[in-house]
Amino acid sequence: MSAPITFRPRQIATFSPTQKFPFEIRLLDSDRDRRDIFALRYRAYRSADHISDIAGGEYQDAHDALSSSVILAAYDQHVCTGALRLSFSMPWQPLSTLPCAPYYPEVARLKGDAAGALVEMSRLAIEPSLTNTSYRTTLYASLVRAAFLAAEAARVSTILVATKPEWVRFYEYMLGFKRIGEPAFYPPGDLPIALLAGSLELARKRQRAQNAFFKVAKDEIASMRAAIAPALAPLEQPLVEPPQVVRANVVRARHRA
Repeated sequence: MSAPITFRPRQIATFSPTQKFPFEIRLLDSDRDRRDIFALRYRAYRSADHISDIAGGEYQDAHDALSSSVILAAYDQHVCTGALRLSFSMPWQPLSTLPCAPYYPEVARLKGDAAGALVEMSRLAIEPSLTNTSYRTTLYASLVRAAFLAAEAARVSTILVATKPEWVRFYEYMLGFKRIGEPAFYPPGDLPIALLAGSLELARKRQRAQNAFFKVAKDEIASMRAAIAPALAPLEQPLVEPPQVVRANVVRARHRA
């Protein structure tokens, strides 16, 4: 299992019997760890009646296997309690790198207008056997904070969030995000899912003003960037040089000749 990412929310809640902030955040890259998350997703979605029984008891899709996707998980005393997926998409990459794109027509325009990379937050799942409301809320907020930390580390321009309608106000208030289009039947089930979007800069301003919990430190960003580096490596340099770079290289070659 990977080492924990530096993660220090400034607003600490007290949880008996630990008497400290309970969650470690890890990026899961091994097949075994990821299968545990797919099983967690299945339990969460099946418990909520979003899906039917699946042989093998795991829920995954093709985007989980993309090199540009990462899975972040929260652990409490070495037990995984929740997870989410981040899907990065650079300007020169196809729309298909964003899992939500087929279900929300507005995403194509948003990607075309974005000043830089995008990241989609989706597939958030919490262990259904956890029933303490305060604990679940803090766990949810911790996963969202981890995703925001990853967006900072990757220096994206725009964040997309696919979430259930009851969590829309959370993202509107805490990060200043806005709804994009109408809720759609984004898998896994037949529950309408809302899509929200916001700039990283807006999220920075809002989180600083609204809640100390979401403030992040430089060493947290550095730790997260080291963790997600393998996912970002193929994204940081386009496979084909932009036209202006090609023209500049031709001019230099002619000058040398």
